[in-house]
Amino acid sequence: FDFPIDLQCAGNIALLLGQRSTWKELNFHGTALDDEGFVEIVTPLRLQPQIEQLWLSSDNIVRDGYVALGNALKGCLNLRKLHLEVNNSDIDDEGMHAVAEGLKHCHNLTSLNLYGNLIVTEEGSMSLSTLFQSDNCRLEYLDMSRMNLDDDEMAVLAPGLASLPSLKRFDLRDNFIGDEGLQHLVRGLVNCKLEKLDLNGNTLMNSVSGMRSLGTLVRRTTNMRSLDLSDCHLNDEGLISFVEGMANCCRLKELYLAHNRSITASGLEYLSSLFGAEDCTMCTLFLYGINIGDDGAVALANGLIGNKSMKSLSFDFLTTSITAKGWAAFSKLLCDTSSVNNTYLSNHTLAHVGGYVMHYTPEDIVLYLKLNESQYHGAAAICKILHSHPDIDVTPLLELNLKCLPQVVAWFEKAKPYLGKVNESTEVFKNRQLSAVFKFIRGMPLLAADGFRRSQN
Repeated sequence: FDFPIDLQCAGNIALLLGQRSTWKELNFHGTALDDEGFVEIVTPLRLQPQIEQLWLSSDNIVRDGYVALGNALKGCLNLRKLHLEVNNSDIDDEGMHAVAEGLKHCHNLTSLNLYGNLIVTEEGSMSLSTLFQSDNCRLEYLDMSRMNLDDDEMAVLAPGLASLPSLKRFDLRDNFIGDEGLQHLVRGLVNCKLEKLDLNGNTLMNSVSGMRSLGTLVRRTTNMRSLDLSDCHLNDEGLISFVEGMANCCRLKELYLAHNRSITASGLEYLSSLFGAEDCTMCTLFLYGINIGDDGAVALANGLIGNKSMKSLSFDFLTTSITAKGWAAFSKLLCDTSSVNNTYLSNHTLAHVGGYVMHYTPEDIVLYLKLNESQYHGAAAICKILHSHPDIDVTPLLELNLKCLPQVVAWFEKAKPYLGKVNESTEVFKNRQLSAVFKFIRGMPLLAADGFRRSQN
């Protein structure tokens, strides 16, 4: 359903739900229901034990609606997913208690979305905590965004969360969790197999102990792959504490730090130390809304030297203040042209730097990123060498005598398929190949002659 439902329409729907059916999913997302219509629809759900997914989205629901839903849930024995997204509604303690008591009968429930349901006291939080501690609670996904949760309520919820080892994804966006609340949260999550945690929009501006404990949680929770700390008012001290808690261990794949405007180059430099960790698996770092500046760009680029996991480093150009100095650091990271060997050892993994609109990105960096994005079995390194070294210096290979000559010839053969990526003609390529072999032989004429004589005997 996706249209306004008046009381008469709600009554007709209730008549249908009062009959036996095989429906497994009911979706009222986007409907305009008042409390009375909501009660009409949810009351007969108790007669539908086969329902597995229930989506309820409405406005202006008060106590009677939540109590009716709680009573109905006692009959939804096969319910796996409940999406209860309500706007402009304040669920009181009695309403939350009713919903939590009803959910205790849903032994198959793995996904619970309570987005926007405002808990007004700690008593309401206690009802949820008790639900989480019930023997049959097996939640894997929990969304408690925009519920006005603060430090005190996190203290109440923590014991319940500690009884949810099955929890994999937890969304706490747009609440009022501070340093103390974050510490309570971490204590509650230590037993979880958490994969994704979203704290976007909380108030961690003075968080030090909480951020350090969060870093420790990330280090110890081997399944954690995504952490969103965007718009949390973080500063350098908080970020540094977070990195200290991780203790040079970085199994995260995604880290979101966007719009934490108090983070400076100092914090980014400390963060970049994680990129060199042996177990670093970070693929994506979001830094939108942070004034990175040249110092921050240099710190990030230097930290990514030798890194083989980072694929996307995202930031916007309106707030970063990066000049030619900062871009030069990224250029050197992606393609160090000082020697063929340094080009080979450059970063061939990073495929995105900056914003999604590349107008402000220097042309050489755009090229290197495209080569990295399309790399296949070392193609990026080959293409960068072809592009940056039109006259390949073979002098370093002379120390190995003629042993390297077959490798030189083989390398050029391997490079042939990639000429189009660097806009090089076949004729120019052949000339380069002959020139390299000629310089190699010329560099050791006596060894070449001796090798020729031996081949004749």
